[in-house]
Amino acid sequence: MHLYTLLKNILEEIKVNSFDILAISLIILTGLITYSLRFGGLVTGDLLSKHKFIENLIRALPGTLLLSFIVPSIISEGFPGAISAFVTGVVAKKTGNVLLALVAGMSIIIMFRNFL
Repeated sequence: MHLYTLLKNILEEIKVNSFDILAISLIILTGLITYSLRFGGLVTGDLLSKHKFIENLIRALPGTLLLSFIVPSIISEGFPGAISAFVTGVVAKKTGNVLLALVAGMSIIIMFRNFL
């Protein structure tokens, strides 16, 4: 409560109402929670990275997350989405240029949506 009363006294001097005090307190609390979660993640990551199973899991995780974002979009687009995903994969594999693959895939989606 000491921090709260200190903030309240400071904010009363600059003519801030109770709603502003609540908003500022919530912003500060949110920041503390955010950074404590980040710090906790770093500490936990250091502890878990010592285990071989967890290390392999973390290495495989980015691909899994990428698929979890991409597959629902492909399914929702249907046949044009499948064609676009296939062409994007082929272009990325052949050229090694992700930007070119992105342009190719988006071009196919745009073509299907607007012209076919």
